[in-house]
Parts: sequence; structure tokens; C-alpha cells
Amino acid sequence: MRMIGTLPQKSQARKFSDFLLVNGIPNQVEEEADGYQLWVRDDRHLAAAERYFSEFQSNPEAETYRGQGASAGAIRARQERLAKKSPVIDVRTHWHRLDTSIGPVTGALILLSVGITLLAMADRSNELLDYFFITRYDVVGPYLQWSGGLPEIRHGQAWRLVTPIFIHSGVLHILFNMLWLKDLGSELERRQGSLYFSVLVLVVAILSNLGQYLLAGPNFGGMSGVVYGLLGYCWIRGRFNPSSGLSLNQGVVTMMIIWFVLCWTGLIGNVANWAHTFGLVAGMVWGFAAAKLRR
Repeated sequence: MRMIGTLPQKSQARKFSDFLLVNGIPNQVEEEADGYQLWVRDDRHLAAAERYFSEFQSNPEAETYRGQGASAGAIRARQERLAKKSPVIDVRTHWHRLDTSIGPVTGALILLSVGITLLAMADRSNELLDYFFITRYDVVGPYLQWSGGLPEIRHGQAWRLVTPIFIHSGVLHILFNMLWLKDLGSELERRQGSLYFSVLVLVVAILSNLGQYLLAGPNFGGMSGVVYGLLGYCWIRGRFNPSSGLSLNQGVVTMMIIWFVLCWTGLIGNVANWAHTFGLVAGMVWGFAAAKLRR
């Protein structure tokens, strides 16, 4: 299922839905707070449906779209009769937002996170784990000591710009981040492709890690900066470009923003708040730019 756009009036949405169906493009209309969303059931029809939608928006009263109701009604009636005869239900048709599959890049990120976190738990000396922090540091009493200017990265260890996202401090920390990564990452990877998703993750990871390091030091880790980046991207891209198919329930966004604020209060404990902030802002800016370029 792919959403191709939103129309403000029910009559317009119904008229265009009938037109698509008569032209061999199965679809459905869903009422939302901002209007009536149109969804195409088969990705193979996406390009044609988007072209038709653009033409409809430019002239919804054109003669082409009139008088399609009777034909579309007959098609729907025939589909209902066939559905009653068949015991098979296509779950994708009824639950277009429910997909338990995990994208290949998303799966690789989860495996790396779990593996490096297990290494962190087993490596009590931190000798191996030191290679995954953004820079080496020592604990001297209540203070941290490190060499400024990221010397390891300047001498070729470029992976350190990214690898802090794989380090987690405990079971709850990694569980929370991996659940969000699975949902947001898999959906975004499905919609935008693995290469696009990989670049987005790399850029958000580097920006969130650098922001946290520059403003709070090197003792941090976790995927939450990237998670907030994906959240910001999906939220803003879906808001300004509904045809992207990316949309988040407002309750989910509200809950994550409340958690974001709670972390800044210090009630949650030692949290990489600057990574959250840089990740969220980077994702929102990228999502807005992508939406405007798409339009």
C-alpha cells in the first residue's frame, strides 16, 4: 500500500477513487484529520496513480472524472462477490500499515548494536570497546580526561564518527532503541530504499555523535540520536509530502517529544541529550528539504 496524496473534500476523494478504479488501479480512501487520504494497493500502479493525482489536482472538474461512479460501483460489487467466495484474506490489503518484516540495513544495524553491546558487557577492561568510542578517554576520580581534536579520527580511525551508536549501557537501553529502530528504520527503508536509508543513518549518526562530543564529552553511546533523526525525518516528510507514504500517529510523536523533554530535565539519569537534539533537528531538516524537493 502506498499513499499518493490527500484531498480536502470527501466528494473529490470519492470521484478520484472511482476514476482510478475504472482505470484498473485498486485503491481505498481513508478519512484523517487533515482530509481524505488516497492509498494505492499495488506499488506497480504507483507511478500512474501519482500522475493521475497531479492531473486531477490541476482540474478536478474536468469531464474525464465525471460519470465514473456507476462503473466503479459495479467493479466494487463484483470484487465483494469474489471475496465472499474466497476464504483467503490478503492481510496487506486490510492492514496496510502492519508489516513485521525488517529491512536488510535495519537488520544489520540491530545485529551490530546487539553484538557490540554484548562485547561491552563482557569486556570489563574496555580495551576492545575503546575502539568504538568517538575518542579514547580516561576516568580520573570524578572527571574524564581525553585529548582534544579527535586525534584517532585524524589519524585514520574514521569509523569512530559512527560506532558510538552501537554502544548501549544495558538491556533496557538497547531494547528501547532497537524497537524504535525496527519500526522506523524498516518503514523508511521500505519506502525510500536501502541506499537512501543508509546515507540518512550515516549522516544523522555523525552529526549527533559530533554534537554530543563537542558539547558534553566522549563518554556516550546509543542509537537514540539516530532514532530521533528517523522520527524527525518521517514526521516532517510525511507532514509536508503525504504522497511519500511516510506518516506517524500524532500520539507517537507527542510521546517521543515528552520523553525528549524528560531526558533534558535529568530525571532519567545520564542521557546523551545533545545526540538526541542534533539527531532530531538533522532528521527534521532533511525531511523538510526532501519534501520540498519532491514537490
